[in-house]
Amino acid sequence: MNLYEMFREHSGRQIDKWEHYFSIYEKHFAKFRGEEIRVLEIGIDHGGSLQLWQRYFGSRAEIIGVDIRPETMFKYEEGHIRTLCMDQTDIALADYGPFDIVIDDGSHVLSHQEQTFANLWPRTRGVYLIEDCHGCFPAMTPRPPLVYEYPWVIVAERPRRIIKGEPMRELRQDETDARALYAR
Repeated sequence: MNLYEMFREHSGRQIDKWEHYFSIYEKHFAKFRGEEIRVLEIGIDHGGSLQLWQRYFGSRAEIIGVDIRPETMFKYEEGHIRTLCMDQTDIALADYGPFDIVIDDGSHVLSHQEQTFANLWPRTRGVYLIEDCHGCFPAMTPRPPLVYEYPWVIVAERPRRIIKGEPMRELRQDETDARALYAR
């Protein structure tokens, strides 16, 4: 079952998404299904999308929701879903990483999106998606190697780097960093 079908069948907490987003999610997130991953969603709203991500990615996924509103704390936690109460631009949010997927559905303020990206992109191993860019796309600094622009959505991806085997010499710092980021 694809994500849109799961959304259509959803009977839990309220989810508010634009219909054309589902094909974008599917394109960039499908490779993570069933994997042991960490997903950060900024902006909890009614908590329904946290449930949807848990169902879509499966029981091996940890879903973390962050919101500035204190009433969201613990209210939406269940199974592998946990919540944090903090401002999305707080640099301390990066300390909860690394994340395989980051979904920014938070304040929708351009400067907040840019600051959050700058803070979290270095701690993101896979996909960084910013929703609801209705006015213009945020600047992504540092510029990611792969960027996709859609109506109201921008996606940054790290290229999949495959590292396997044991090194035959001492690793350089860049190789050590790559193993820490990409090797699983």
